[in-house]
Parts: sequence; structure tokens; C-alpha cells
Amino acid sequence: MKNKIGIIFTVFIFFLFLLGCQSEVNSPDQNNLNSDQLAYQTVDSDLALMKDGGMQFDSAAAVFSIGWNEIFRPYMDSSSIKGMAFAVAFGDSETDLIHLKKIGLDMGDITINYSGNQVEMYKHTHPMRGIAYSLFERPFGHCESENLLQFLPNTEYQFEVTGSEYFEPITITLTSPSALMNITSPTFGEVINPAEDLTINWEGGNEGKVGIRLMPDFRHRRGHDGGPGGGHGGPGPNQNPPMHRVIFIILETNPGTYTFSAEQIQELLNGIPANGLRAEVSQMDFGEVEHENGTLRTAMRNGNSVMMRIQQ
Repeated sequence: MKNKIGIIFTVFIFFLFLLGCQSEVNSPDQNNLNSDQLAYQTVDSDLALMKDGGMQFDSAAAVFSIGWNEIFRPYMDSSSIKGMAFAVAFGDSETDLIHLKKIGLDMGDITINYSGNQVEMYKHTHPMRGIAYSLFERPFGHCESENLLQFLPNTEYQFEVTGSEYFEPITITLTSPSALMNITSPTFGEVINPAEDLTINWEGGNEGKVGIRLMPDFRHRRGHDGGPGGGHGGPGPNQNPPMHRVIFIILETNPGTYTFSAEQIQELLNGIPANGLRAEVSQMDFGEVEHENGTLRTAMRNGNSVMMRIQQ
């Protein structure tokens, strides 16, 4: 079993997670601008994560992704199932983003069809980044895009692309897993001893690679509903960014369990005022489809997370 272990510093993404739809303060135009900016940044970070997970998208003509309860979205209450998706086709001009390096091409309109349902993806336009398509929940996209993709096991989800002068029409089919990943232990709110090894157990998902992440949590506990991953509240006024450091591991198979050593946990928490830990598991099933523009990369993703308290 091959592991990829690293400490990732992602302070910038923390601020991305904290931004949301502020309809009480901002005008509708400003809300749309903020949502568009966040959507491109979220696509860029998702591409980075999929690259870390093994996707070869540097030579891809486009990427199409669907996911539920995805990893790397730490401030979302995972007690309810959340579906998200994005699609982007790469042009030739450079952008100002790190991973979404090429300007997005117009693919016409894109809908996702499944089990008699049809959901239209939101089309974002940016003068320097081109066009991208998304179904992202707040704070990663438009507020009205919440809970649009229902999870159905072993079901075909089809991207129906109408096409444009830059991209020929195509229908891309992805099949959902038989069960979403679910962390069975530890449970939400469980108190752990950071001087001891920590074993994460989960069920569901398909065979294949699994991503696991462990990160500190700094949030004040203003009460919770007891559901899985369902912590409420936010960072206090003088708290350090909760995503200051992360242990990220990729397993080549789906064993349903992984143990972090006490030494890893101590290194993760050393010198920071964390009052909790968050563990997340995720799976990315990659595929490819040939098209007139080249090879299209696909991803079907799902994950689960749990928040734990640190024994004081």
C-alpha cells in the first residue's frame, strides 16, 4: 500500500471557505461577481486536489467532475448529502490562476441528467479566465445552487453538452458508487487523546484510491446537533486560520481504516492553539473520454468528515 504524506499549508483557501453569499449587504451584481470569483478559485483548487490524487489534466482538453460531501470543504455541515459539479474546457490563452492555467472555452449549455431529473449548470464568464460551469453550494458558488444533485446509488449521471464553435456537442456518462463514504469511528464530538494513535474507520465508496486528511480545528463550540460532521459556529475573533497545516495521505486501495501515529498528531498540533481535529476521507474515481478537442478527463468524487475534540 503506497502512501503519499505531506504537510500542506493552505491559509489562502481558508479565506475562500469563509466567504459566502451576503445578500443583506451586497447588491445582486456584487453577489454574482463574488460568486463567480469564488467559483473560479474553487475550480482551481479542485483541479489541484485532483492532480494530487493522480489525475493527468495538464494534457486534457476538458475536465468534468461530480461529487457528494466532498473532502476539502471543512466548514460545510456534512450531516446532509450535498452534490456539486463543475466542468471546464481548456483553450490556449493563459490565465492568472495556478491550476486553471488555460482560459475556459464556451461549451454552450450543460445540463446534468439522472433518473428523470435535469439540472442546468451555472455558466460563469470572466474576461481573464474565460468560461466555467458549476453547481457549487455557498460559499463556493451561487446561493440558489444548493442541494441540486441528489445522490442515487449505482446511477448514471450524464453531462449533456450542447456545444459551440469551440467545442463539439457530447454526452458524458458517469456512474455513482453503490454507497457514499461514511466515517463510522471516531464519532462527532468524541474526545481524543493527542498523545495516542488515532484510527479512522469508514465504510462505503468503491475500490481504488482513497484520500485522507487530518487537520486542526480552532472553532469555538457554540453547540452542535450531534450529527456526523455537523459542527456549528465559526472561528473566534482572534483565532488563527483553521487550515494552517494539514496531513494529506493517499492510499492506493480502500481498506476502510487508517491510523495516524501519535507522533504525526503531535507534529500537527505543535505550537498552535487548536481545540479539535477534523478527519476527512474522500474518493476520486477518474476516467477519460475522447473528443474532437482531445482527451476529456472525468471524476466522480465523494467523501465524509468528522470533528473531534482534543483532550485538555
